[in-house]
Amino acid sequence: MLTPALKSIYQNRHRQTNGYEVAAATPTATGGRLKGKARKLAKAGAAKASQTTTTASSSSLGNGTAAPKPTHLIKIKDFETLAAFVSKINDLKIPKYFVAALDRVIIARKGFADRLTSSGLKVNSLSEGRHSFFVEVLEKVRHILKPFIGTTQSDSEETTKADIKPDGAAKNIFSVLEVYHTSTEFQNAPDAVPAPATEVKYVAEQEGTFMDVIFAFTALLDDYHRLRAEIKSLWADYVSGHLDLAAVSVATNVAFEMARNMEEEIESLLGKEGGGSLVANRYFAALCTVFGIEMNAKKQPGDPYNLDAYDLADMCMMNSLTMLASYLQSTGRSEMHLQSYNGSFGWYDETVGDSAQTRRQKWKQDMTAMLEFMPDVSFLASKIDRSTIVDEITRGMVYLANDRTQDPPFWLAWATQIYLDILQFLGQDCDRGYREMQQECLNIKHSMLDIDPSSKERSKVLHAACIWDNDPMWMARKLMLDLGLFPNKIAPPFKFLHRNPIYCDLLIHNMRSKLHSSGGPFAATPGALLGVTQLYHALRQEKMLADDLEWEDLETLRKLQGNPSFFVGDLPTNREAYFKNYCLSIGTSVTNWAPNRRKSKLKINSANRRNLKYTAYVSLSTNHRLEHPGARQPWSPAAVETILNEGVRKQYTDSREHFQAEFKDVVEKERLELAKLFPPGIIRKLALAIQNEIPGISFNYFIMHNEAWNFLGRLQEGFGQVLGPNVLSKNPDELPFAAGLPLAAAAGQMSTQGDKKVEKSDVLMHVAADVLQQFLREGQGSVIKEASAKKAQPEDVESLEIGDIDPWGIEKLKKAYRF
Repeated sequence: MLTPALKSIYQNRHRQTNGYEVAAATPTATGGRLKGKARKLAKAGAAKASQTTTTASSSSLGNGTAAPKPTHLIKIKDFETLAAFVSKINDLKIPKYFVAALDRVIIARKGFADRLTSSGLKVNSLSEGRHSFFVEVLEKVRHILKPFIGTTQSDSEETTKADIKPDGAAKNIFSVLEVYHTSTEFQNAPDAVPAPATEVKYVAEQEGTFMDVIFAFTALLDDYHRLRAEIKSLWADYVSGHLDLAAVSVATNVAFEMARNMEEEIESLLGKEGGGSLVANRYFAALCTVFGIEMNAKKQPGDPYNLDAYDLADMCMMNSLTMLASYLQSTGRSEMHLQSYNGSFGWYDETVGDSAQTRRQKWKQDMTAMLEFMPDVSFLASKIDRSTIVDEITRGMVYLANDRTQDPPFWLAWATQIYLDILQFLGQDCDRGYREMQQECLNIKHSMLDIDPSSKERSKVLHAACIWDNDPMWMARKLMLDLGLFPNKIAPPFKFLHRNPIYCDLLIHNMRSKLHSSGGPFAATPGALLGVTQLYHALRQEKMLADDLEWEDLETLRKLQGNPSFFVGDLPTNREAYFKNYCLSIGTSVTNWAPNRRKSKLKINSANRRNLKYTAYVSLSTNHRLEHPGARQPWSPAAVETILNEGVRKQYTDSREHFQAEFKDVVEKERLELAKLFPPGIIRKLALAIQNEIPGISFNYFIMHNEAWNFLGRLQEGFGQVLGPNVLSKNPDELPFAAGLPLAAAAGQMSTQGDKKVEKSDVLMHVAADVLQQFLREGQGSVIKEASAKKAQPEDVESLEIGDIDPWGIEKLKKAYRF
């Protein structure tokens, strides 16, 4: 079974010769605005950078980074000596994955030089000699270890194509790398138990010949090709209704991070030939030669290359790379924040989408879409500290704006190409994401109508829901137009959102995450839900409620949270157990309810009480990445795998961070399944994880709290008719304890007569049942369910008190220039 860090093809080749120890780095995010050369600083100082973490109850979303381990370099010439030393170990067993990896490296490297020559790339004798030496060393290593290997399948039998197969021209180009993609049988085979991590990291010597550079770039391009195919598949699943748009968008954005990580893994190697952009250009030129196309034989002025090579350019990301480079060269840093395309090269045609027939039509669609897109991204890059989220394309533009000496990174060209793929795939329906975002905003705003306007948690949610009520790009450009500083034509309002379903649905993801992360504390702090759930369980257990009545919203909450969030141990089944469990759950003692102490304030030990937990770890973790604009290292496939594994474990962890041991095998099985996945599979798994968390992250804890609070208010009135008006506390903070009174009376821990006489009584239980049944018959227990089935309209939220929410400074702009 391959370790996560081996799942990028080039790193597969490189690290499989390391005798490696790989640590799956925990994802981090640093706060603060980006400074000059932010990417270099982020890489150099990752271990020392201060970590910005999001802490909320039991789920802490920030993660620290361990101190770097001492590193020892093992030279290639020493591999043979090391193999001979290892061969003398008693009872030596060579793991199957190591043998397969070694064979793959040898086969792939042997055939690569011939393929370079046939592709028109000149390989000097020194480069070929060092390349051959590397292969010879590996063959000697295999010969030395052969007695300890046993019987294995030949490589032709063992290795098969990956789950996503290259097609067309890509099939020929990447076929040399097919040896790296394991069969299903191999992936499912049991693996050797890994040795404990050591305090020292051993790294193999890295060759830097031209052949190594091209091999690495070919492997990177193959990784990108497979990721691109998986992303297209995810968006097809969205269109068919199988996946939520937010799940697909988040997975796509994380794929951009992974692509950046893959390039930066070999950045020093690509730098030996001028960097990824220059290598991509040389690679594209060589492919044109192989396919008999004169690259510079442009048929019309202004063509970037001979458009007969469009398909090759699309595969090599040359179209988006060309447009990125051209935009940066023609735009000064001080001008990037307020650009507007004037249509001089035409406009993108949504009605055509991806149905363009000729290569020239396809190029025009790509070019015009990019020309309209890049100024908007530049605007967001200049306002990165004002937005609620920062997507990876915008983040990449910030890096470029802060260091104009570097060429556009290859990963950013790939990411913008994915944007074009999605835009064109959706065609005239490309604004579907914007429509969904508008509806989500309205629904969330409508749910805040009855929430206390002074609530800080409410303000956080509304900030996320209101940030795009106005289009800051259009407002700024309109001002420049009115001042005569812009041409006579600017894009209509919200065109950026109309054309960017990825960004729109990252906003949806952020709104849902904020609703969850703010709603949890809002509902948990008063403690109303805990007592109400305990009382509801007791009444249902004692069959005091009609069978046709169900508190649907509370039942949903209980399923999302799990019983450990409300109960201690097994569910209680009798009157004494109801009360005892209630006391333990709220962190108090049964003796606090004794008749002689009933009028004094209950003593609560908050360290022992049950509480709500966050139920969407993966969603909150990905949202945490979106909310922090600072420089940081990108997530690797291993980091995403770590998040997914932790997300599975969190499903079986209570609000006090206690893992339910009976689910250990379930978590381990999922971990093993994840370990088999390559980057495309990890991205799909991420989308599915977020999809599964949508019910939990969308559940409205604000409304749920209001439901419980309203019921408790009615309950207190009902009890007052039995106990008298002066018996119950008038302090609102003590209202949640009303749910415990019928449980105490039924257990004989409180007298309904108001004196020291203690006797078991179901009077208050019956009062509670009557109040609750009337509450449910009025539909008060299904407010959340009914709201989720409705679509709020703009007129429904006209009375909403929003407060001072003006993140872009639009209102100030309106007043200053009387818009």
